[in-house]
Amino acid sequence: MKTMKNPTISDEIRKMELFGAADDAVISMLAKKVNINTYRDRQTLFLSGDPCDTLYIILSGGIYLYFISEEGNEVIFSELQAGDAVGEIEFALNYRHSSNAVICGATRLLEIDRKTFNALSAIPQVSSYLMRTIARKLHRTIMFAEGMALYPLEIRLARLLLNLGASHGRSTSDGILIEKPISQSRMGQLINASRPRINAQLQAWKSERLIGVRQHRIIIFNKRSLQIISRHSDPAA
Repeated sequence: MKTMKNPTISDEIRKMELFGAADDAVISMLAKKVNINTYRDRQTLFLSGDPCDTLYIILSGGIYLYFISEEGNEVIFSELQAGDAVGEIEFALNYRHSSNAVICGATRLLEIDRKTFNALSAIPQVSSYLMRTIARKLHRTIMFAEGMALYPLEIRLARLLLNLGASHGRSTSDGILIEKPISQSRMGQLINASRPRINAQLQAWKSERLIGVRQHRIIIFNKRSLQIISRHSDPAA
């Protein structure tokens, strides 16, 4: 883990939409009291039951939130990206972490302690940001719970591919190339399914020309068919 120096922190803070309206005094105060740290891929950020004494905001990279099933499998219920806060609910309630968090790719985090957070919470722009990020996380959690409770693997996997296409896709002449590499094991963690079942469904869709594989990356050939399978008209909404 690398920690950034104060002058560079000031520059980073000024680039953030969250502090876009903050004056120089607020930026200077933050630079003295917050840290920007860099984490390596697959590094554990915290575990369920750990004290929540730091609020994290993702500057780049990503974080998976997951829990361990009764069978001992890791089940990912939220993928957080740049701009998202991490641990804000437990932090605000002064609870311990209720899930596990692991770094996904090289990731940079702005880290705010409780005393600094209390000072920031009086700024309307900060309060609005926290409300939006909590609402987004609640929506993701509801969608995850709905999928686990109501829908078979085919629907859950179609939704996952469409969401990956919306977040990490690039339009090509023959479809949407998902530029983020993702293993079948990771897909299984994201939708709580075994790797063999994931593989069987992907192979079926490949034979039907709904999807393909190009340099170890998935390409969506028939987005409309996946949308019908997923029962979502617009998974990016």
